[in-house]
Amino acid sequence: KGFDVVAYDSNSELSDGLNNQRLPILEPNLPELLAASRSRIRFTSDATTLDECGVIFFSEDIPTNDDNISDLFPLHRLIEEVVTHATPGTILVVLSQVPPGFTRKLDESLKQLYPGSDLKVFCQVETLIFGQAVERALHPERFIVGCRHPQDPLPAPYGELLGAFDCPILPMRYESAELAKIALNMFLVSSVSVTNTLAELCEAIGADWSEIIPVLQS
Repeated sequence: KGFDVVAYDSNSELSDGLNNQRLPILEPNLPELLAASRSRIRFTSDATTLDECGVIFFSEDIPTNDDNISDLFPLHRLIEEVVTHATPGTILVVLSQVPPGFTRKLDESLKQLYPGSDLKVFCQVETLIFGQAVERALHPERFIVGCRHPQDPLPAPYGELLGAFDCPILPMRYESAELAKIALNMFLVSSVSVTNTLAELCEAIGADWSEIIPVLQS
């Protein structure tokens, strides 16, 4: 979209590899996208360079164990590394999937730790899918944004960035956005379960599932 990007990770081996266009994952069209945008993106393990950024996204992967307990320590550590180098008024956006209540607590704690810094905290629901990540990132259906004051306009740099994608922007309370991500996952699981059940029923009674699909889409 023409924006300049600084991509930070404390792992210097990762950032060096990315600067040389060595990708750690396989994703359709990602090498081509990186090559086309190479002049506008810089990968670094030096957190001090983040003072150039007006909007900072946190996309730390959140591991979850078999008891459905999330390990938020890596995200907390990353935020601590970054905010000390953020300039006053910087917009912080949490992309990681976090439990409801996380972003509000983060906003309150940053206000206490850095009074006068005017850091603005948001959470944004990420809906990428493996194998379709580039397509969905470039052509999102909508942006779901958790805000402290959803009735207020988004700060200019953040609003300009999201506006470049020409799709609906849905501002809502922090907790609503955090729960929206869980809700999307629940609806996906439910739709898969219902589809499998109906497909099995079709086989049992001689119905044709392909004939039923248009009825559900109407």
